[in-house]
Amino acid sequence: MTASAPPSSPISPYPGAPAEPPVHLTPFIGRERELSELSGLLGATRLVTLTGAGGSGKTRLAREAAVRTAPAFGRVVWVGLAAVADPGFPPTFAGACDAPCGAPGARDAVAHEITAALGAVRGGDSLTEAIAAAIRDTSMLLVLDGVEHVVEACAGMVELLLRACPRLSVLVTSREALGIPSETAWLVPPLGGAEAEQLFLDRARAAFPGFAITTGNAAAVREICRRLDGLPLAIELAAARVRVLSPEQIAERLGDALRLLTTGSRTALPRHRTLRGTIDWSYHLLGAREQVLLARLAVFSGSFSLEAAERVCSGAPLDGEDILDGIAVLADKSLLVMEPTEARARYRLLETIRQYGMERLGEAADVERLRERHGRYFLHVAEAAAPRLLAGAGDSEVMARMEDEHENLRAAEAWAASDPARGAEALRFADVLFWYRYGKGSWLGTGQFREVRRAVADALARGGAADPLLRGRMLAADGLNAFAQGDYEHARASLAESLALVRVHGDEGVVAFVLSKLGAVEIMRGERTAARELLDEAFAIVRRLPASVLHAYVCLWRGWAAHVRGDAVLARAMLDEAIQHGRAMSHRGALAHASALLARVEYAEGHFGRASALLGDALRTDLEAGDGWGLALDLEGLVGLAVARGAPADAARLMGAVDALRERIAVVLPACDRAERERLLAIVRRELGREFDGAYREGRSLPLHEIVRAACDGAIEHTAEYRVPEHAEPAPAPAGRSTLRVRALGPLEISTGGEPIDAAAWGSARSRELLVYLVMHPEGRTKEQVGLDFWPEASAAQLRNNFHVTLHRLRRALRHPEWILLSGDRYRVDPAVVGEVDVLAFEREVAEARRALARDEGDAPAALERALTRFRGDFLDGEVVGDWHLEHRDRLQRTYVEALTALGARLAEQERWAKAADAYRRVLARDDLHEEAARALMRCHIRLGERAQALQLYQRFAERLRAELDAEPDGETVELYERAQRGS
Repeated sequence: MTASAPPSSPISPYPGAPAEPPVHLTPFIGRERELSELSGLLGATRLVTLTGAGGSGKTRLAREAAVRTAPAFGRVVWVGLAAVADPGFPPTFAGACDAPCGAPGARDAVAHEITAALGAVRGGDSLTEAIAAAIRDTSMLLVLDGVEHVVEACAGMVELLLRACPRLSVLVTSREALGIPSETAWLVPPLGGAEAEQLFLDRARAAFPGFAITTGNAAAVREICRRLDGLPLAIELAAARVRVLSPEQIAERLGDALRLLTTGSRTALPRHRTLRGTIDWSYHLLGAREQVLLARLAVFSGSFSLEAAERVCSGAPLDGEDILDGIAVLADKSLLVMEPTEARARYRLLETIRQYGMERLGEAADVERLRERHGRYFLHVAEAAAPRLLAGAGDSEVMARMEDEHENLRAAEAWAASDPARGAEALRFADVLFWYRYGKGSWLGTGQFREVRRAVADALARGGAADPLLRGRMLAADGLNAFAQGDYEHARASLAESLALVRVHGDEGVVAFVLSKLGAVEIMRGERTAARELLDEAFAIVRRLPASVLHAYVCLWRGWAAHVRGDAVLARAMLDEAIQHGRAMSHRGALAHASALLARVEYAEGHFGRASALLGDALRTDLEAGDGWGLALDLEGLVGLAVARGAPADAARLMGAVDALRERIAVVLPACDRAERERLLAIVRRELGREFDGAYREGRSLPLHEIVRAACDGAIEHTAEYRVPEHAEPAPAPAGRSTLRVRALGPLEISTGGEPIDAAAWGSARSRELLVYLVMHPEGRTKEQVGLDFWPEASAAQLRNNFHVTLHRLRRALRHPEWILLSGDRYRVDPAVVGEVDVLAFEREVAEARRALARDEGDAPAALERALTRFRGDFLDGEVVGDWHLEHRDRLQRTYVEALTALGARLAEQERWAKAADAYRRVLARDDLHEEAARALMRCHIRLGERAQALQLYQRFAERLRAELDAEPDGETVELYERAQRGS
């Protein structure tokens, strides 16, 4: 590029057509949403830069966007700049440069590539002016692909061309933005789950035509795509390995992805053939300080904060102030992902880049020093948080911060455990992380209690002659683990040893804690006198101390012991006090567990409505907290309630569900509850007979959220403030008549005489649909009206045949043909046999309750809440039916959401913030873009002292609003968010 052009012509004319977007030999997968958004951007702005990590698919996406938007432009010209200045791939143009071009360099090379792509350029004073003259007023999309290594040259060139050519639009692909005015930098997102898996399948079949995703390997394919962060190049390279490895084997080897993913196209640029080559290219574009920082940041697992990076990564050659600047550079160059949160940004390296950084860190012989700094920093983080996490979930803001650091905490703890010389640090980690794990729910809530117990036991074994108080606390944790798993003798031994240590070395609070847990063990062992003495001593101690979560749990266990002894008065007093403390401190565990136990006291005295209300509150709280132990308590209580209310099938399903949950979380049925479980089991088996096993298996197999929905359904739905009366039996039908019940809100249920109609009896889904259609039109419908809604394209003869066949099947399924009446020309269901239609009852009761609410009647909120319990789900949810039902479904959805909104507003007026929040959550569960509900729920969180939840809610809502509607929250919502940020 150093030769000069002949004096007569600064630029020689180029024959041929303008360069078009490259043709790829593999199909383009997915990205419809991204292409749609890019098409809109290219129509609205003149410069769009696609940024993203190497291998993220920028070039393919740009190519598809250019093809899709080509009709909007007179010309589309593609300029590939990836090979510029690459010795292995000489640039297309090797011609001359006139004097105004200046010294040879990147800008000249870029200009020559553009002139070559344009195909024919007339002379001018300089290359840039000549290009501008060639474009002039042409409507053109100029695509510059792969410019990160010549980004400054491209920035200057593009800015000049945009100023000189008013109808020119430019699309750029680069690992960093150009940084000029009017640029829209658009980060190419990773491929989503389904699209990533489809790309893997397509490229795998190209390598091995017989490959298929099956039930056996689907999980491994998902794991591959997840661990490769949805990067198309990495997924393609992984898919190519199916020639020699199964997906399971590929997933196992992704810990060394750079070595595994090396079989790219021979015709691609060297830096696009392997994953290592792609990252090498980006790494060598960094300055020396940024290279050091990238390597050091690889020591983090998951995401990390700026403060953590400054504390762990500083040190020669990096000063403290270098960290922020370096992170900004790495983010600009798409090597670091920023993850905005409610209060502060967090950062994350893609997994493949993190592995690359660890290799570079190893080359610098700096791995052990960085791991030690990382481990000690996060030990300090955990120890600072521990006092605020007693009994799990004690401080929601601290829990949220700990959750952000979850992967780093695990890595730091593993560092401490990897060397026997760090036994003291390992024990400190086990101690301070115990209650975090309890509250997190990934340990108790999803079945890793065994792992907790092993971690504590290993830490005790490694700790040796550690600080006696620290050892005493860890022995207490070991005892609590054993207690939850039903190993009461081990629990008693550990807690007794702990008590001996903490009495000498601990304060009164630690002593009271251990006493209460030892008392709980004695309850399960049947040693009621010993339990009473231990818990009385613990209670005497906490009464001298400031109110705390410990006070709540001592009251809880003392109340449980009193209940087991049959002392309902003391049990109620203690559990009420525990609930008050839990509510005052917004401690979800104390509040929910005490509510579940108080429900048992109420149940034992026959107060089923009160027990239902308490269990429902506990269930929702434990579900939100992910507290598996608490959920097991709640569901066990609901078993008894279902039996008491004459619902043995529900009781059997709940038994199966709670047994499956306990197995998953490795927490046994408390010993003091076993006799009651056996009593209930005998009743349910007697009532159901041979049907018991099926109902029990169904409960074991259902997902937890389905079980919870079933538990809150129908007879068990409640509110905390209002007792739900026992459901009275419907008035008896006239002599000789059965009663028809249709429940169409949620899964369809049809019964006659109290017995569900067997699915095989209907003959087809159409006959079942016709029954619902007729009960929704009690005034009756003609055959023609039915035909238009059911078979709109059928001929008259077909309609008659379809209608009469369906009507015949309906009458046969009901076993009462006379129930379907013909009055004139209208068919209808005999109203005398209709015992219940939940849709009609729901609309009637909601309307009545809302009128009472408008009149400010005292029991109106309770009436409205009861009416809302009928809404089990969408109208005919899960049924394959005609479009006629959509109008009803939409109306019922609106009725439900509007009623919940009105209920939430009234509860908020009464300052019942927790109940109001529950109403607004249910609104958002139906309509996550309901801004009024989102704003109201934020206010409830703030009133309940849950500012972090309010801020998180805003962030989620705003992101959803932008993604779905490309809109921003309104001013009132933003103002509330800003006030919450300030704490005002």
